[in-house]
Amino acid sequence: MFIDSHVHFRDEEQAHKETIAHALGVARDAGVDAVFDMPNTQRPVLTRGRVEDRLKLAERADVPEVFYGTFLGLTSDKEQIKQAVGAYRALFPRVVGFKLYAGHSVGNLGVVSVEEQAVVYETLTSEGYEGVLFVHAEKEREMNAALFKPENPISHCLARPAKAEYESVRDQIALAQKYKFRGKLHIAHISHASALYLVEKARRAGLDVSCGACPHHLFYDSLRMKGSNGILFKMNPPLRLESNRHALLAALKGREVNWIETDHAPHTLGEKTSGSYMSGIPGLPWWPLFEELLREHDFTDAQIQAVTFDNVAKRFGVDIKRTRKPIRDRRADYPFNPYSGLEAEIGFNF
Repeated sequence: MFIDSHVHFRDEEQAHKETIAHALGVARDAGVDAVFDMPNTQRPVLTRGRVEDRLKLAERADVPEVFYGTFLGLTSDKEQIKQAVGAYRALFPRVVGFKLYAGHSVGNLGVVSVEEQAVVYETLTSEGYEGVLFVHAEKEREMNAALFKPENPISHCLARPAKAEYESVRDQIALAQKYKFRGKLHIAHISHASALYLVEKARRAGLDVSCGACPHHLFYDSLRMKGSNGILFKMNPPLRLESNRHALLAALKGREVNWIETDHAPHTLGEKTSGSYMSGIPGLPWWPLFEELLREHDFTDAQIQAVTFDNVAKRFGVDIKRTRKPIRDRRADYPFNPYSGLEAEIGFNF
């Protein structure tokens, strides 16, 4: 009964974080009908061969109740982009679209300069690509990693300010317009109302652009990082002010934000609390909670179905059967529960 269009399954060198087989089982038990996997594995998913490797892992997992689709990552290499378009056309809907990291996040797929990003849009347009381009929008020059101090986790919000998202979203819209991009631009995990304003303005100007919001940006604010476990809530883009999350939630209800995507990104506790202090939290097992939270905020059943399933299926052009599966609690599969505070707040249990 849900589609999660933004998950990070690892396998291979990072199987200790997550595997496709395990995550598909979790998705099934959370009532999820389809997942779209992101390519920021240790060895990036940039070629048809790498995609086929991922699809084989999904087939071996043998979880037929959940559709597994994957994105192909893009670089600024024209030949790589052209071959990616060929792979998409041959393998759609198993390849659901492309992912562009317009700023560095987790992994090494950043295409950070506007000049490099222009190559992506120009090449996709010349190749006649009409599918989804999913963009992680944070502008590199507006971020300053030196401002992050692990002993003061909320400093991560200063290291990756809202201006970084705003400026990058502005870049993506300008490039899509300049090169007359024929595909469907999607701004992933939008986190700030200023960036949403740009998306709405571009829509009114005729650009085919959508955006998704993560539950953590809808229901948590940056003060969460001031608590004793604040470092666990480090993510990219970071949590924002309370007034901003209210604005995003209103935009989700008002259809300016098109759907919910979890950005499911598990790490070990050690990786979250020491060393490189990895960004990202798990989200997949908590879909029943997210549904209940939407009801708590007066979303109708029709609105919930739209932002958790219908809008994604329509945008990607995938034919997914919506089902109501038995729910099994899989929260304990992950090293910490990032949503325990929300569960307690509304008295939710599986």
